[in-house]
Amino acid sequence: VAMCAAGRSGQVAAMAGMRLPIESTVLQAFVTEGLKPVIDNVITYGMGHFYISQSDKGGLVFGGDIDFYASYAARGNLPTAEHVLEAGMTLMPMIGKAKMLRSWGGIMDMSSDGSPIIDKTHIDGLYVNAGWCYGGFKATPASGHCYAHLIATDRPHEAATRHRLDRFNTGRIMDEESKGSQHNLH
Repeated sequence: VAMCAAGRSGQVAAMAGMRLPIESTVLQAFVTEGLKPVIDNVITYGMGHFYISQSDKGGLVFGGDIDFYASYAARGNLPTAEHVLEAGMTLMPMIGKAKMLRSWGGIMDMSSDGSPIIDKTHIDGLYVNAGWCYGGFKATPASGHCYAHLIATDRPHEAATRHRLDRFNTGRIMDEESKGSQHNLH
């Protein structure tokens, strides 16, 4: 069984009697009215926790920092929206002239070290792909490839050998700062 439930990973794992080392939180996203082409790829601004791309219909699609509390509510809050828009204006001041069409909050799961988990579990035949934090949507193709390899061979793909579930118990975390879901440390 391949468990890959994004922000609901913790709830799905609980159905199997497991507790994953993750927290779920909300990441807000926004889209503007359609504009002439200005961006032909995804741009990320790490210091501002901001990303932006342009859709086929011309809308600028962007988002950024997480809400500062764990939640399954699929809505955002105004202070985080303001922060995301400020980061966008810092990177691309022209965003300020575009009309905002909509916003939403997507639930995502955050591991404590900020890196994903791609591993088999202690339950025979149950595999997990979770804890993608901010970067899951950008890494989906590679994640799927590594996950399929794990499921097919029962061995981690070479690129995902450090993404083990037991790293939180063994102390072999991937990000030594271990800021992951600790919002106040960002």
